[in-house]
Amino acid sequence: MSDEKSSIEFGPGIATTFLYYFTSTAVVLTFVTSRALSIGIDTGLPQRVGALGGLLAGLLGTYFNRTISFAVPVQSSKKFLNELESTLSQLGYELVAEEEDVRIYQRSSLSKWFSGRIFVQLEDQQATIASRAITIRNLKKVLG
Repeated sequence: MSDEKSSIEFGPGIATTFLYYFTSTAVVLTFVTSRALSIGIDTGLPQRVGALGGLLAGLLGTYFNRTISFAVPVQSSKKFLNELESTLSQLGYELVAEEEDVRIYQRSSLSKWFSGRIFVQLEDQQATIASRAITIRNLKKVLG
């Protein structure tokens, strides 16, 4: 297996992920701080608290939820897919779509909203797997 690589692009990149978590947390914390401390936004304190909380949430969100990928050498596509589907099934994932040369797996019920999808692209002698960083780290342990 090789390290993280970006031969295929699925999901948001690092900047988009950071901005999402930073902005949403900063706005909410600014509002909550202003209301909880009964101070106006014109004082600047709620914005500082929001920015600090947004920075922390942005960094954590980016670390755990950015989309990364890695490549796995494949001798036999059929054998690899059987092993992969068995592994993913044990983790609660099931095949939900197959578009061209990309297979898409996700969990069912509510857990799909918190775990994201897994994308598998089969190429010549390798498979590229892409998903959230935390999911890929766990898959590397299981597959490697």
